[in-house]
Amino acid sequence: MPNKENGMKILLADDETNLRNALAAIIKHDGYEVTAVCDGQEAVEAASEKEFDVMIFDVMMPRKSGIDALKEIRSKGILTPVILLTAMSEIDDKINGLDSGADDYLTKPISMGELLARIRAAARRGAQTNDVQAPAIITFSNVSLNTSSAELSAVNSISLAAREMKLLEILAGSKGKAFTGDELFGKLWRDEPQTSPKVVDVYISYLRNKLRAVGALCTITGDSVSGYVLG
Repeated sequence: MPNKENGMKILLADDETNLRNALAAIIKHDGYEVTAVCDGQEAVEAASEKEFDVMIFDVMMPRKSGIDALKEIRSKGILTPVILLTAMSEIDDKINGLDSGADDYLTKPISMGELLARIRAAARRGAQTNDVQAPAIITFSNVSLNTSSAELSAVNSISLAAREMKLLEILAGSKGKAFTGDELFGKLWRDEPQTSPKVVDVYISYLRNKLRAVGALCTITGDSVSGYVLG
């Protein structure tokens, strides 16, 4: 049964013609408008010319990989949720994709039901992000967070995935308030009941590493039970 969220626009980039056509047909059948392109360069051009609700990029594409396309799109300040698709299952590839600004990651062969569920979840997160009126630059300690480009800066700079940025926004705006793992999970993952609450601990670990990498004079202390606090 087609999804009722008609009007949602999806950008799909995959160089495998048969797979691209099949994915586009199924996504369209679910009620979305699909723009399908065959490489990373075309994806960058399409994302720069038109607004989308969700973008889906294959990682291995000619002219420009999905990750390189994602990095270029994020550098332009485009924060549309991005789902990466790849035949590679190694954890380093997933980390590279998330560190480049991806919101989600699916390994081929793809379950179409799962992909459609991930699209719906990503679209809801994107809508929630657009509804939040936040300053473009958030500063704390010696750190600045650019919410337009998803860049974290202190001595060095690094890109954040969209979910990392939202998590850091919550902690930075709390003025020392501690949030338990359950509270953070409810704020950022409430539309994903299939996801384990332990995902909060994973993203806190990512942020701690990135704060350390940029030379921040602050870190995230606490745990999921006592609460996480930025200080």
